[in-house]
Amino acid sequence: MLERFVCVTMVLLGLVFAGCGLSPPQAPPPGQFMVRIDPDQWPEMNDDLDPDSLHRAVQESRTYLSRLASDRLFHYGPDSYSAAHLSASLETFESLWQALGPGPALEKALKEKFLLYQSVGRDGRGEVLLTGYYEPLLDGSLQPDSRYRWPVYGRPGDLIEVDLGDFQPDLSGRRIAGRIDGLRLVPYPTRAEIDRQSVLAGQGLELLWVDDPAALFFLHIQGSGRVRLPGGDVVRLGYAANNGRPYQSLGRYMMKRGLLDRENMSMQGIRGWLRDHPDQAPDLMDHNERYVFFKRLEGDPVGNINVPLTPNRSVALDHRKFPKGALAWIESRKPEVRNEEISGWKPFSRFVLVQDTGGAIQGPGRLDLFFGHGPEAETAAGHMKEPGRLYFLVLRPET
Repeated sequence: MLERFVCVTMVLLGLVFAGCGLSPPQAPPPGQFMVRIDPDQWPEMNDDLDPDSLHRAVQESRTYLSRLASDRLFHYGPDSYSAAHLSASLETFESLWQALGPGPALEKALKEKFLLYQSVGRDGRGEVLLTGYYEPLLDGSLQPDSRYRWPVYGRPGDLIEVDLGDFQPDLSGRRIAGRIDGLRLVPYPTRAEIDRQSVLAGQGLELLWVDDPAALFFLHIQGSGRVRLPGGDVVRLGYAANNGRPYQSLGRYMMKRGLLDRENMSMQGIRGWLRDHPDQAPDLMDHNERYVFFKRLEGDPVGNINVPLTPNRSVALDHRKFPKGALAWIESRKPEVRNEEISGWKPFSRFVLVQDTGGAIQGPGRLDLFFGHGPEAETAAGHMKEPGRLYFLVLRPET
């Protein structure tokens, strides 16, 4: 996932949310990350995408929920709902969508049958920073040579992941990773130790090799991608694990050092700087100690709930704060892309499904929207860093 930094003026916020007439959510008790919204405070739900993509995303979330114990609980602010109830919510929503289509009739039916919750955001008043991620394309080979020198590693056999909730309930969802050294669990090697000191070399972990270390760095951040082999075949890679080291934003670090300004703070800006300064790039990338390990995929990229992601419908949220597989609604601005360049920005709103997470996506004020693959997806995702609003829909218990 790509961590981004953004400074937005109140004028811009006014433009994004003009016409909504919505009050900020009331401050929740400590430890709660969403609040219930009264029906008269619901946003207008004008979905800007096609119904087929929504159907696919809803079905994938239903697949995820069907794998769980029916009584597993998901928290919506002060309220809790079972996996069975979330599945029923999606089934009811799908039926209403198919019968009524988008528009006032659907909004009326949703208000009658559903409850709406809003994320408190990063400011406690509902503002959420929306960024984007995508499936990058790299050039690589199944054998190393003078061009293809940078390995993509699979998960090491000695990597151990621990859910601290197994030892202390109030730490549920917090995970650490490491390796055994004698009788101790110690931190796993850093990015610098893996890339510079080659501590994993010779263990048969290399899935393939690529020709661009900066592109490989961003593959780690995106979490999945495609690698084009010399003969034209394409290998798809998905996230397998990480070394447990903390995620550090390269963009923020470069701004702090005065290497990039806010105007050029995008994925494209960072990659351009790294390309133009190859002697400094390794030290900068080592600042992010987190290292991602991959596995080969046969189909579409999958999120953290192990279902395929749907472009423009799947979102990544902090899985410790928000319910996995949930139906949500987002509002923000998006870039318009022509010839792989940004030609303008326009407001958008749509239903989305919570189907992924990421190291940079932490707290109730961050959301990553999956844009898919290809040059346009790369351009849009690389520039997406906009304020927005995030809501969650769930069937009324008495319905």
